[in-house]
Amino acid sequence: MSGHEGPSIYHLLDSNVPPKPVEIPFVESRILDLVHRISELRKLEGELERHRAILSPVRRIPREVLGHIFTFLQPFENGEKVRNAEGRQELVGLSLVCKLWHDATLFTHELWTGLKIKPRHTIETFKPVEAWFSHAGSLRRRLQYDGWHLDDSEAFTDRPRLFDNCGLSPSREPGPCLLATSVLPHLLTSGPPLDHLTLMCSTTECFRQFRDVMASLRDDSANANARPWDTLRSLSLQFRSVIYQWNVPFQPTFSPHFAHLPFVESLKVHLSSDLNEFGEDEEYDVSRLDLGIPRSLIEHLTDLTIHCTWSVPHLLKLLQYCTNVKTLTIDMQHFGRAQWDLETIPFVQQYLASPLVLPNLLTLRIRKSRNVDLLQVLKAPQLVSLDIEMFPRNPVKDEELPVPVATFLEQSGCAPSFRSFRLGTCIIDAEQLFMILSILPSSLATLTLDTLDVDLWCLCDLLKILDTARRGNDLSFPYLEKLEILKVPPGHQLDSVVDYIKSRGPNSKFQFVASYRMREQRVLKEKDIQDSLRFAGSGVNVSIKLPD
Repeated sequence: MSGHEGPSIYHLLDSNVPPKPVEIPFVESRILDLVHRISELRKLEGELERHRAILSPVRRIPREVLGHIFTFLQPFENGEKVRNAEGRQELVGLSLVCKLWHDATLFTHELWTGLKIKPRHTIETFKPVEAWFSHAGSLRRRLQYDGWHLDDSEAFTDRPRLFDNCGLSPSREPGPCLLATSVLPHLLTSGPPLDHLTLMCSTTECFRQFRDVMASLRDDSANANARPWDTLRSLSLQFRSVIYQWNVPFQPTFSPHFAHLPFVESLKVHLSSDLNEFGEDEEYDVSRLDLGIPRSLIEHLTDLTIHCTWSVPHLLKLLQYCTNVKTLTIDMQHFGRAQWDLETIPFVQQYLASPLVLPNLLTLRIRKSRNVDLLQVLKAPQLVSLDIEMFPRNPVKDEELPVPVATFLEQSGCAPSFRSFRLGTCIIDAEQLFMILSILPSSLATLTLDTLDVDLWCLCDLLKILDTARRGNDLSFPYLEKLEILKVPPGHQLDSVVDYIKSRGPNSKFQFVASYRMREQRVLKEKDIQDSLRFAGSGVNVSIKLPD
């Protein structure tokens, strides 16, 4: 450094020597100079990042791709593709990030097809709801009304307090029904077209009041176009509580006012699963209860789901007209009362002698049942998939599961079309499960054992013996392409299943999927099974999921 620039301070930079008085002003000047230069560099770094952002790959993502990504970020409500209040706020928040994101959300019609409303949505919110659905374009729209989950912040606004449990408290002075005074009747009368509606009613009395309001709005409407209610393709009716009426001699009757339901293709009816409605000690003849769904509607259905704990006749009264149903789901929700009395109910005896034919049924699902006696009175010649989920409390008995399944498959004669079998949520002996599997048609392609408490070693040994007993090289299920062992319980391992797969020989189309119910110190992981099967030359594709 030259003399006119000031004294040299290099000896001070690398030592602890105190500066001389003449050196201090120079050091202070250098500090100010460096601070200024650093400030300039930071400005340049900011400019650099702004220029780099111009070339960012995110910035060049097409609007359509960005919108498709957004469809994975939005939460759905209760398994249905509808946006709750939180989901709507997040979607609006995405649209406010920038113009590109705004355009991506606005023009991705799928983001706007589903909407959940609550009783607080009154007639004043008709236009905002209509505006929301206007962004769905020509896609099918889904609407869910939730009258089940209410609290003060959701059920009431500045309106007078409303009565949300219609018919449950006769001693209480009733107020306007939340459902009947909501925006829903107006949306279903003069709103945008809808494809699916989920109606979660507090009680069956709510549905009666809703139907009355719908009738009055139809009479007052000057619109000649069909109402959205009448053009629904799919409808789900769910009742938290059922209000029964009583006739002489004090027998329960059910009048849910289903006579004027829309002519839908898919229908779900969910009634309360409270089995104490009539009292265990009372001898009420609940076999006379009838849902009262019109025959013309049942004959038009292709998808039917019934969640009801009543005894058998109401089901058979429905099923006898299910000539076009392709997918049938029966949720028993059975908690202990005898489900069938086959010896004393004439209506059941009729179909025991000659099974009820479901000519177009492809998929049959039975949920939460202690037994599957229903199968003994059914016949499904075109069946493709049988899905049974038991009530997980006591070990199943032969007469509760294996025998009805065998009877059903034999009388159905569905071997040419049968492809898939699932058994879930039960405690079962390995020999009982083997009995069921051994009677399944050889055309089986997918086998799923989900949340079973069963001895896998014994089961697989029995399957190996069955294969060995067959002539030639034929296997029990020569067309089996997918085996799923899901939620394996603690203490159970998959070694026996892997050995069984090996014994079947090479098959590049075979897929093995498994998951564990809970993490243990020693479980067969995906890599272990892949290595074992690869060394055996099986060619099997493996997917194993460990619990979080």
